[in-house]
Order: sequence, then C-alpha cells, then structure tokens
Amino acid sequence: MNRCKNSDKPLKNSLLKSGNTQLLLLRMISAIALFSLLGQANVWLDATSNALLAFGYRFLLILTPLTLALFGKRALIATVFASLLGLILLSLNIMNIFNWLAVILFSYGVAVLGFIVKNDAAKTPAGAANNKIMLNLGSLCAGLLLLYPHWVPVEFYLIMGLLLLLCLPAARRFSLSGEVTTQSMIKSNARKPGKFKWVLAGVVTGIKLFAVFSILPQEILAHRPQLPGWYGVMIILNSAIVALLQIPVMKLIERSGSRAMLLSMAIILSGLIVLAVPGLFQVHTFAGAFVWLAFLSIAECGLSYIDYCAAQDNALLIKELSVSLGAGLTVLVMRFFPVSVNTEILSVISIAALFIWLWQYKYPPKTIHEESADALSDVYEK
Repeated sequence: MNRCKNSDKPLKNSLLKSGNTQLLLLRMISAIALFSLLGQANVWLDATSNALLAFGYRFLLILTPLTLALFGKRALIATVFASLLGLILLSLNIMNIFNWLAVILFSYGVAVLGFIVKNDAAKTPAGAANNKIMLNLGSLCAGLLLLYPHWVPVEFYLIMGLLLLLCLPAARRFSLSGEVTTQSMIKSNARKPGKFKWVLAGVVTGIKLFAVFSILPQEILAHRPQLPGWYGVMIILNSAIVALLQIPVMKLIERSGSRAMLLSMAIILSGLIVLAVPGLFQVHTFAGAFVWLAFLSIAECGLSYIDYCAAQDNALLIKELSVSLGAGLTVLVMRFFPVSVNTEILSVISIAALFIWLWQYKYPPKTIHEESADALSDVYEK
C-alpha cells in the first residue's frame, strides 16, 4: 500500500534541522499533558467537561487556519498559552462553566499545536514517522505518570503546566511561510460528496480509541472508589501494542490481496465485539483489563486500513475531524447511561456504523466522483 504524498507545504520552521527535533519534542510534551489529562478527567471532571475534552482535542484542529491567520509566526506560542490558561482555570475549579471554558482552551491549544507540528514533520517520510513515534512516546510517558495513584488536582495541573512551559523555546522559534493552504484543504474537503461514510468511519475510530480513556476507567470506577495505579500500565500497553504490531498487521492485510478488506473488517469487528463485554473479562482487575485491552489494541491496528481507504478517497481530514464525534459520544454514553448497557450501546453503534461505511464504500452513489487532489495523509494521527 503506497502512502499518498502531500505536495502542499504551507508551514516552515527555519530553525529546526533534519528530523525537526525541537518541534517533535514539543509534540511529545504536549501529548504527555493531553493523555495524562484524558486519564484523570474520568475522576476529576464532570461529565460535560470530560466530553468537551474528548471532542475538542481532535475537532478544534479545524481552527488552525484562523490561528495562523491571526498570530502568524507566533501561532505556536498562542496555542501553548491557550493550553496553559486552560490548566490554570482547571486548577482553580471555580464552577462548571469555567471548567468547560478551561477544557475548550486546553483542547484548542493541543489540537492546533499538534496539527502544526504534524504538518511540518510530514514534509518528509522520516519526519512523518518521527511524529508518530513522538506521539506514542508521549502516551507512554503519560501512562508512567498515571502509575502514581495519589495525584491531587492542583499538583497535577501544575506539573502539566510546567511541562508545557518547556515547549516555549521551540514555539518562539517557529516561523511561517507566506501562504497558508490549510484553509483551502478544509474548504475542498467540505465540498466533497460522499462525506457521510467518512463521518461514520471517524465515529468508529473515535469509539475504539477512547476505550482506554473512557470505557476502561469508567468500568474500573464502577467497582473501585478510584483508579488504581496500574491503570497507567494499560495506557502504556495500548501504545506499545499499537507501535509494535501496526506494521506487521498492515503487512498481513496487504498480503491478503483481494481479501484485504475482508480481513481488516474481521479484525476491527472482533475488537468492537470485545468492546461490548468488559464485564466478561472483569476489566476492574489487572489481568482482565490487560487481556481485554490487548484485543482492542490489535483491532486498532486494523483501523489503519480505513485510514488508507480515506487517503485514497482524499477524505482523511473529514474522517479525522469526525473522530471527535466518536470520542465525545463514548464519554457521554459511559458517563450518563447505566453500567449494565453503556458498552453494549457503544458496540452496537460502532458495528452499525462500520457496516454502513462498508456498504457505502463498496457501493457508492453514482453521483460520487473522483477528485485529483492528493490525499491529506499529513492529518493522520493515533
């Protein structure tokens, strides 16, 4: 499977040498703050704040063109300070409406920062690979932080804020080339016919991705008063399995030839079925959570085939934005619906969305036409 190349190069960092080392470190640090907060949100934030965080950290990347237009070369500094302001408001814990504003600011900051760094890194295949590695390293480090079971909010937010402050040197040196083409990318995708199937693909992906950040912690909290230290191990496990098995699973799918779609759908479907029965695995125990999440992490590797299909259809941006719908839906269902049915509801929704996507992808309406623009592969992220 050949990855589509993106000929648009709207962003430029004149300071960074090969590998974009400083920006990639910024990417890792912001990922640590994001994934750590996603884990603790199940305990400290109300359901609405939790849902806004899950939805916003992907969807608000759509504000990248506006941020670049307003702040230019200071765009990364603006995103870092937005995230810091969000953490400050969360630490004050004044009232829910301020918490909602706080998570919106934080989500906006990490979403736009992540898009800018990824777009810069994706100028070369090596940079794109390094971006993926740094994202997973950030998730691994977040898991290590969450191994400590006695965090208190103010202390936690202070440490996350200090981590973000480490991003400022690289953010200050970021520079922007003359023409910003991200906005035209979004407009061209907005006009694209057949968008609904990619919205469905994003919902499936978002539900699966938030198994570790919402389904698992809520299932544990139904049996325990607080998240155990080993919950951090589960975040590490998820990142490690995806990092280790992603390439082998995709090679297996590729070697299946004409059965590639069937094999990838079988892998994904098996994960969505497992997602429905955390009680069967007793995920409130370490061993049960380990086995349950291992199955889901393998299924996540199969989701990359959907990303490949989205890239071929030049619809990856639409799909990525729609991941936020699945993530937000997962949090809302897990926080508001009874424990006895919440995972079954999510599983039914995701399986139905998967089959509708498959039908529309295999048998598209006759009005759908091919577009010659390159796929937006630089938007792809875990």
